[in-house]
Amino acid sequence: MAEYERISEIKSISEDIMRTLLQDGFQEDSKKLKEAVELLSRTVYDLSTVCMNRESNHEETLKGTLAKVKISYNAVSKPQANSII
Repeated sequence: MAEYERISEIKSISEDIMRTLLQDGFQEDSKKLKEAVELLSRTVYDLSTVCMNRESNHEETLKGTLAKVKISYNAVSKPQANSII
């Protein structure tokens, strides 16, 4: 998957997370929400590293970042029904 495609997918899943959290009737599980926040914080850190360090391995960083965003989405979405990985 190309760098642009990974970034587009990260953006799309991030939008899904925001929509999920803002839905009426969203019932959070504080443990899963904490996990999602931690992973999203790591995602921001990773993306900052990509932007600041042009010599870093973008492909591997984005692959890991995409996985973290997917796990975060699964943590805040309905159990197993909407899992994307």
